[in-house]
Amino acid sequence: MRVSVKSNAKINIGLNIVEKLENGYHSLDMIMVPISLADELDINFTGKKGRLIISSNIKDIPTDERNILWKVYDAFYKFIKKEPDEIEVYLNKVIPHEAGLGGGSSNGAFFLKELNKYNDNILDDEKLIEIGKSVGADIPFFIKNYPCRVKGIGEKLEKIENNLNCDVVLVKPSFGVSTKEAYTLYSTLQNKKDANIDMVKEGLKENNLKKVEENSENILEQGLLTSNENIKCFRRMLEKECSTRFFMSGSGSCYYTFCMKGEGQEYANLLRTKVSNCQIYSCSFL
Repeated sequence: MRVSVKSNAKINIGLNIVEKLENGYHSLDMIMVPISLADELDINFTGKKGRLIISSNIKDIPTDERNILWKVYDAFYKFIKKEPDEIEVYLNKVIPHEAGLGGGSSNGAFFLKELNKYNDNILDDEKLIEIGKSVGADIPFFIKNYPCRVKGIGEKLEKIENNLNCDVVLVKPSFGVSTKEAYTLYSTLQNKKDANIDMVKEGLKENNLKKVEENSENILEQGLLTSNENIKCFRRMLEKECSTRFFMSGSGSCYYTFCMKGEGQEYANLLRTKVSNCQIYSCSFL
């Protein structure tokens, strides 16, 4: 049996860190919304018992136990206590790496949902979230894949309304940012400005872009702007060359901006004349 699945990205609209936990993780308060930019998983359930075989259009993606698909596969079959099925997965990557768009977690979540379907939906969403959070912090969000206020380490999901009538344009520079670096620099931050998540939530519900933008802050970006020269220069360039406000998603390095519905592609084309060495995408909310 062969299935093809779109595995979409997300953006963060506001990201606060509440506290550092004893286990080294951070408790967060943020809003995450799914967007249309997507990878594609071509999954072949061979009908035999065996192992996972991964291939991809990106040559430097690991295809062994380091890949998030493998981690999800291993965790799922251990959880349901069944001998693993032989599955072939071709991963067509479009979502940029180290961008703060959740590409890897999305791949893991959508593959996990397909594993569950193939095994007669043996687990409900809460059990899938339990498995997912053991592999990656953003996987629980992609199990639900609707606009959420996300708390804890990513497992506490509150469904929210997103009525923002906008396109989203992404600008991903040639460099990435590791999550570890983003959190390390946050820990050295002296003056922190939190997002007003309640107001961002209201703005999304009311289709009030001004309220969303005025109350959106990313605490991880604030840390990166203290010491990461790539981010500092890129941010300055966006502010100099572009007329709209840009926001970092997650731990970066991708920035996004909002524009009127239907005008995203035109603005993306304009940005390509102003910004070099970047991947630029026009997207919509899902």
